[in-house]
Amino acid sequence: MENEKSTSGESTEKNTAELIDKVFNAVDYYDRVDALKEIDDQEILRKVAANDPDYYVRQTATERINDPEVLMQIALNDSDYYVRVAAVKKITDARTLAHIVLKSQEDYYICKDALAKINDDTVLFDLVKEITDRDIMKSAVESISNQEILTHIARTHEDFYVRSDALKKIFDESILIEIARNDDDYYVRALATERLQDMDVIRHMAFNDPDYYVRNKAVEKIEDAGTLMEIVRKDADFEVRKKAISRINDKGTLQELLNEIDDHYIVRKINNRLAEL
Repeated sequence: MENEKSTSGESTEKNTAELIDKVFNAVDYYDRVDALKEIDDQEILRKVAANDPDYYVRQTATERINDPEVLMQIALNDSDYYVRVAAVKKITDARTLAHIVLKSQEDYYICKDALAKINDDTVLFDLVKEITDRDIMKSAVESISNQEILTHIARTHEDFYVRSDALKKIFDESILIEIARNDDDYYVRALATERLQDMDVIRHMAFNDPDYYVRNKAVEKIEDAGTLMEIVRKDADFEVRKKAISRINDKGTLQELLNEIDDHYIVRKINNRLAEL
C-alpha cells in the first residue's frame, strides 16, 4: 500500500513537472495553453501572464489568477487588449476598477468594460469628478442609477455635456422643470424640455425661453391649435414659427393666420401646410 502511495505521489509530481515544463518551454502556444489549464499555482500563472510572448497564453494565465493586485497590474500594463480585458473581468472591487479607469483613459473600451462592473454609484460619482476624457465620463454618468447623484450632476457639473448625460436619466418632473427653466445652457434646457410632460411648463418654454432652439423643442410637444397660432403670430424666429405651422392640423386656423400675416416666407409655409392637409 505504501509503495502504491509513493508511486502515485511520484507520478503526480512528474506530471506537474511536465506541465510546468510545457508552460515555459513548449514551442507551440497551444501546448502552453493546454498545460496552463491544468495549473493552479498562482506564482507560475503570474510569471506566465507577465512574460509569455503570446497574448492568448497570457490571457489564459490571467483568467486563472486570483490575486486582485496582480490582476490590476495586468489590466494596467499588458500590451494586449484581450489580456487586459481578461484581468478586468476577474476584478470585483469597485475602487480597484475605478483606479483602472483613471489610469487607462487612453483606452476607451477597457474603461467601458471596467465601468460596466462598478455597481457603486458613489464610486462612479467620484470618477465623474476626476475623469478627463469626455467619452469615458459619459459612460461613467450613464452607469449611475441613483437619482440624487444624477440630479446633483445635472444641476452643478461645469460641463453642459455632462449635465445633459445626467439629465437623460432623471425621471422627476419637478427637477426637469427646474433645469428647463434655469440652466444657463440652451442645449440642456432644450433636452429637459423634450422630457417634460407638464403642458403649462411646455407652453411657458415655448413662449418665454430666450433661445429659439429651446422654443422649437417646446413647440414640438404642443398640439393645441390656439397655442400654436399664437406662436406663429408672436415668435420672432422664423424656425419656431415654421415648426408651429407644421403642427397645425386645422385648415380654418391656418386660413385665419393667412389673412393676418404679411411675412412672405410665413405665408408660403402656411400655404404649403394647407396643401399638405
